[in-house]
Amino acid sequence: MGEPMSRDAVSVIARIAEVSAAVAWQAGVGGMETAGSIISYLAKHPEHIDAFMAGGSVLDWPIGWHEHGELSWHGADGKIYQPEDVRRHRLIKQMEKGV
Repeated sequence: MGEPMSRDAVSVIARIAEVSAAVAWQAGVGGMETAGSIISYLAKHPEHIDAFMAGGSVLDWPIGWHEHGELSWHGADGKIYQPEDVRRHRLIKQMEKGV
């Protein structure tokens, strides 16, 4: 079924799974959803991959980092959210408040 995964790919997947499990346990959320958020963020910000792989933390990323990613997510209200739309909405609200 193709060539075996490179050692680098295996390491990345293992690191994402490890961090996702820890963050999910601490936050009381799902690990699979957390892994998706991490992948989404790193896809949009590949400059953070090396630090993440070297033991960096998602705490080093901006607050609401899931909103700064590449992928949409399914909200608790049943809606699908696009990161760009959420960021735009937040910016408009801040401008309205004069922040």
